Amino acid sequence: MFSVWTLALFALAYTCLLFAIAWYGDRRSARSQQALNNPWLYSLTLAVYCTSWTFFGAVGQAANNGWEFLPIYLGPMLIFIFATPMLFKILAIGKQQGITSIADFIASRYGKSQPLAILITLVAIAGTIPYITLQLRAVTMAFDTLSNDLHSAWLVDSALAVALLMALFAVLFGTRHIDASEHQNGLMLAIGFESLVKLFAFVLVGVFVVWQVFGGIDSMLAKVTTEKVLQQRFSTDFFDQGFFTQTLLAMAAIICLPRQFHTTVVENRRSHDLRRARWIFPGYLLLFTLFVTPIAMAGLLYLPDQILQADQYILTVPMHFDAQALALLSFLGGVSAATGMVIVSSVALSIMICNELVIPIYLNRARRSGELPRQLTPLVRRIRRISIFVILVLAYLLNDLFARFGALASIGLLSFAAVAQFAPALLGGLYWKQGHKRGAALGILAGFGVWFFCLLLPVLLPDAMADTLQQQGLLGLGLLRPYALFGLSGLDPLSHGVFWSLSANILCYVYFSKTARQEPIDRSQAILFVDVPTHYESLLGRYHATHIRVQDLQEIAARCLGRSSSEMAFAQYAAVQRQELDPKLPATVDLFRFTEKMLARVMGASSARILLGSMLSRHQEDTDDTVAMIDEAAELIQFNHQLLQTTIETISHGICVVDKDLNIVAWNRTYITLFEYPEGLIQLGRPIADVYRFNARRGFYPGADAEDQVQRRVNLLRQGGPHRFERELPNGVIVEVRGNPMPGGGFVTTFLDITESKMDERALREINESLEMMVADRTRELSQLNSALHKANEGKTRFLAAAGHDLMQPLNAAHLFTSSLQQRLQLKNRQLQCQEELEILQHVDNSLHVAEHLINTLLDISRLDTGTIKPELRAFNLHALITSLASEFSVIATEKGLQLRWVDCHGWVRSDDKLLRRVLQNLLLNAVRYTPRGRVLLGCRRQQEYIEIQIWDTGVGIPEDQLEHIFKEFHRIKHRGGEVDAKGLGLGLAIAQRISQLLHHPLQVRSEVGKGTLFAIQVPVITPPITPPIAAPVTAVPEAAPRPQRSEVDGLNVLCVDNEPMILSGIESLLKQWHCQVTTASSLDSALQAAHAMTGAPDALLVDYQLDEESGFEVIDALDDCWEDVVPAILMTANHSPQVRRQAQERGFYFLQKPVTPEGLQDVLKQLRD
Repeated sequence: MFSVWTLALFALAYTCLLFAIAWYGDRRSARSQQALNNPWLYSLTLAVYCTSWTFFGAVGQAANNGWEFLPIYLGPMLIFIFATPMLFKILAIGKQQGITSIADFIASRYGKSQPLAILITLVAIAGTIPYITLQLRAVTMAFDTLSNDLHSAWLVDSALAVALLMALFAVLFGTRHIDASEHQNGLMLAIGFESLVKLFAFVLVGVFVVWQVFGGIDSMLAKVTTEKVLQQRFSTDFFDQGFFTQTLLAMAAIICLPRQFHTTVVENRRSHDLRRARWIFPGYLLLFTLFVTPIAMAGLLYLPDQILQADQYILTVPMHFDAQALALLSFLGGVSAATGMVIVSSVALSIMICNELVIPIYLNRARRSGELPRQLTPLVRRIRRISIFVILVLAYLLNDLFARFGALASIGLLSFAAVAQFAPALLGGLYWKQGHKRGAALGILAGFGVWFFCLLLPVLLPDAMADTLQQQGLLGLGLLRPYALFGLSGLDPLSHGVFWSLSANILCYVYFSKTARQEPIDRSQAILFVDVPTHYESLLGRYHATHIRVQDLQEIAARCLGRSSSEMAFAQYAAVQRQELDPKLPATVDLFRFTEKMLARVMGASSARILLGSMLSRHQEDTDDTVAMIDEAAELIQFNHQLLQTTIETISHGICVVDKDLNIVAWNRTYITLFEYPEGLIQLGRPIADVYRFNARRGFYPGADAEDQVQRRVNLLRQGGPHRFERELPNGVIVEVRGNPMPGGGFVTTFLDITESKMDERALREINESLEMMVADRTRELSQLNSALHKANEGKTRFLAAAGHDLMQPLNAAHLFTSSLQQRLQLKNRQLQCQEELEILQHVDNSLHVAEHLINTLLDISRLDTGTIKPELRAFNLHALITSLASEFSVIATEKGLQLRWVDCHGWVRSDDKLLRRVLQNLLLNAVRYTPRGRVLLGCRRQQEYIEIQIWDTGVGIPEDQLEHIFKEFHRIKHRGGEVDAKGLGLGLAIAQRISQLLHHPLQVRSEVGKGTLFAIQVPVITPPITPPIAAPVTAVPEAAPRPQRSEVDGLNVLCVDNEPMILSGIESLLKQWHCQVTTASSLDSALQAAHAMTGAPDALLVDYQLDEESGFEVIDALDDCWEDVVPAILMTANHSPQVRRQAQERGFYFLQKPVTPEGLQDVLKQLRD
């Protein structure tokens, strides 16, 4: 025997050691989050399941009832070995949802129901406090057993002292972190150490009994066969009703006990640690199981007079054999078993009380008052600490009430039966989507009520009242007797109470779930729990956060988590999303859901939803109306879905509908029957590719490569085009298959059995062969005609492109002749009256200009249609382009009496600046042409990914029925009133549209008759380069050298080479008019002859690019060899290819685009002269 002070000091020293271990664990985890990530430590924390019941009470239970102690160990073993997938599912959900307790878990599953969370919390308190009382009784019993001073004042309040010490430990190390993602590392390390201590103590006592007391295993087994008392205890059949009831309760308790859920789910760091724990934890329990029976046997044989104190055998047996140190170690093991359970249970219950009871009530009041606290973190921590003290003090106060239980096991089984009421709602929530919060709440309430009546009430009542209740029933009704409810007898009280409580629970759960109306939040949470999606944010809840700003969420998170923790969390979110969180921007739904999960880890899902709901109500007063509208819409969608299913079942065709992801969403029975699919193959959400593979294995598709056939059919659906074909199945059935895409994605396929019609068709085939041949011939003729028309159209386009050069040459020559003649008449007009001839000549020149413009425009359209023009995309600033266009068209607009306004733009875009300029020129010309009065506006509007260049006018407008025709060739709109004198050809918009399509720049038009028109083209925006490219040139045709001041060209010696005689004659006439010396040639040979005949090198070479047998580049290279000095060369061409222009500039040649104008030719010659 020990003195009470020895035991007290020993226990106090052990408690100090636990404090040191917990402190070390917190310090170690603060330095490295990976320091305590260990599957062995995780498995040892699960051993908090082994309480003083399993340490003391299991031995007493074995001594009194033989093998009846086994279920308490067998149940958890069965769950961890055979129900591992369920445990992994619970862990995955817990991490996705930020679960903080079993109440939070079940409430989150059923629509985040706060009333359900409150009910579970209250039931957990009612079921756990007796269990905590059991631990206090066990510690007091251990003190009493080993102490030799039974009248010490210390012993009177030993339970209170232990409760206060445990409360202090739980407060210090169980409330350091309020975020569920920040694990209580120090506390869990101390719990793991206690698990080692109690296992070591129990096993050491067992080894001492087997080999020291009995003398070995064989001797111990011999005692069983010779000692009558052992035969009576351990030779009976232990597979009775009580055995199975206790096994069932133990299986439920390993998940439903608040402390077990906390260590298994909330404190789990890595899901894969469960793989090791699956074997480590059952092995831990097995070691306990092996030594329970030997210790109980030793107590029965050597301490028969202490059978009523069999729970103390693990202490009294070593004391009986003078193993004082072993008894003291056993005392420490029992204290470890009790303190570990009390600490973790009080922490778990404090989280539930805080998150599900106090905080929701507090937030509801704060929301009604319109004021939320600035910081919730101190409040949450304070509530949890007070809850721990209240729980332990309450357990101490109930110690005397439960003193009538003679054995510790009775109190433990009572608690197990209470928390087992969570099992139907928990398991149903994991695997049954129709489970509803109403069914869960009423089921738990009914089960708890029966538990209270059948198991707890007989214990709480005085003995006389309890006997009356058991004999006469409640209110004198014999059917309401606690141990024979509704006349059911023959069961032990525990089995009887468990049967009726779980039966009532399950019946209410199923019935009220099936009759309840599912809300959208119920359905979304059911999918999250039953299907366990990998991306929690892919499903939206009832919140819509577009009117909540980012800073609102950051502020509310800072109040709950603290400023530094919340800022770190949002920074990590921004890094993962690769976006910057602007506090003033509206919050996205993903950010809203992220904040909800973050708050749920601190205060639970229900409280987090209330808190964020208050934000929504402040920003939008009609939130409830919106939610109601969503619910009504959801009901309507559900009704429409049922109506659709009923409708397609009445259709004789087989129907299969897939969504945009090619997953099955609807079908009818005819479809399954037609293809003889087995039951269960066609399911909601199954990929259609799986069905195709099943058909391929049955030989439905011809060809050796079955997977290739499957992919072909999948690609057919993915392309989204309608299709129709017939297929003959291996069973002889011929099916007509029709597929059509659905708006918004998805595909509908119908299957019709046409076997009979095909048989009739085969019977008539011989009669219709001739007709089919005629139809085939006619089809072939139509195909050939269509092909010929297509080729003719292509030939027309190619002809226009190829004939452009020949068409332009005579017009160019005529233009040169008229220019020359006009200049001569102007000289003569000074002496003679030739004004009338000049006017006629001007009309001829204007007509030639119109013809040239028409042919050039048609050639441009031809080049655009044939793909000859290739855009040269580059980065440039719009400033130069906008300012040059404004300068160019300001003059034109002013001449017409219009006002051109423009807004400068310095945005950087990627396009072909020349082609883009061509489009804007045509649009501006069109705006000026069709605006009789008012103004024209040129400007840019910046969007996210493009700049929209807009041209507004206040003109006559375009009728709505003409908008789709204005981009057709030669289409012109006739306006009434004669306000507009449009002399265009109707080709400008056609070219503008073709260029915009070539550049992939969308061209849009909006117009209102009488008010004006808007044309807009969208150009992609780019980031300004570090070294900006040269801005877009102001002129459309780049020049080889800067233009000097004007100078005369008299006396220039020019050698001109062109294969068109009219062009040569026209240029020669014009140059002689300017007093130039001209030498002409039509080929390379004639040019070489002319060069050798010249006395010196000419001043300039004027060479056409397209000659009969050689190119202009070859002629210039050959002529350069004739003289020592380099002669400046001018390349003329009707070819609009940018490659030719670029090649000429790279080689230093001047460039003239045909048709050559006198002004253009004179400017280039002036540059040569200067």
